[in-house]
Amino acid sequence: MSTLDKLKEQAPNLEFELPDGTSVVKLGLIITLYFKEGYTTESKQKVMECFERFYEDFKFHLKWQVYKRDKKLTDTNFKKTIEQILATEPNEQYYWSLSSSNGVSDAPAYCISAMNSFEVHGDKILSYIKVSFPWFCLDKEDFFDRYQQWITYLCSQVNAEHGYGGLSSSLPNDYDSYMPTEYQLAQQYSGLMVDSAPFADTLGLQKHIKGVNWFTVLGNTYVERLGGESAIYHALSGRGDIQIQPYNNGLIIRAGQYPELGASEDGLPVAYVAVNKVVKPVRIPNPDQLHSYSPYGDCFDQESTLRWYARFDQESGKDMPSSILAGQPCSHEGFWFTPAQPNSRRHFRQGEIMPAIDDSNWGATLWYWSGEDHA
Repeated sequence: MSTLDKLKEQAPNLEFELPDGTSVVKLGLIITLYFKEGYTTESKQKVMECFERFYEDFKFHLKWQVYKRDKKLTDTNFKKTIEQILATEPNEQYYWSLSSSNGVSDAPAYCISAMNSFEVHGDKILSYIKVSFPWFCLDKEDFFDRYQQWITYLCSQVNAEHGYGGLSSSLPNDYDSYMPTEYQLAQQYSGLMVDSAPFADTLGLQKHIKGVNWFTVLGNTYVERLGGESAIYHALSGRGDIQIQPYNNGLIIRAGQYPELGASEDGLPVAYVAVNKVVKPVRIPNPDQLHSYSPYGDCFDQESTLRWYARFDQESGKDMPSSILAGQPCSHEGFWFTPAQPNSRRHFRQGEIMPAIDDSNWGATLWYWSGEDHA
């Protein structure tokens, strides 16, 4: 079964409605980016251009906005809100959201939201922008390309420091009651990004990233901390399921052709694990808990938060080397790859001699454990 077919089969288990038909949890396809200097006039203008583009592309679906108060979305108040935000001072904060919801109590299929930082805080607090689409858009012929265009566009518009894109539970603007559902789903599906409160993460992600997903965005600061572009390309070049593309302030890494839910019975998404291995050094080491207290049921506490952040961490066994020089026997049956050749990931049997790649610019051929025993 293909990744997309498996997603189609599993998706209905991740969406919930109230008895009156109100949709309160949907499976969304998100892009969330964190950036600096959201208080400047230039930055506000760039963000407003993002809202205008989203409004133009998805106007048919958009019904509601939240800015100071929630109200029905119209052309008039859309334009008025842009004028009001552009007129704000450097130490005035705005939060703006456009969505396909009918109010603050139902989960949106389409949404864009942003919140800026204060000049007085400098880089101690980041700004963020987030867009959401329905997961089933992936089944549309041109949407894969549109999604990639959107993440590249947004990264360039706001000079993203870091961020991610992939599958996530989409909750209402009034989301507190449904954090326990987000928690339960995240225990069952490792590929779900917990992202109900990106505004809270602006306080703790100034020097570290949140982690990996289908798309992982690394600004130049993080690229350099990981050894530079060549080191990242080198570490991932042997895997045909991982693609890297630049934007004006860094790199965008895609793990797999389509996003994966990572259901517990299916195991961890192997491409996510591979990217995580490379970017783990810049992942936040001591994160705040993902949820605040909720009277409605179990949510993320500090212990479960740390487990969630570490869900893609895999270490090689004590008796199994993480790399093998060409000419040596394979120590463990499974998949291995070498940066000496693009798309080199392949299966080896234990004891099989690891081959050398002739005419490679990398010199001696080293094969690296891919992180999985089976395809």
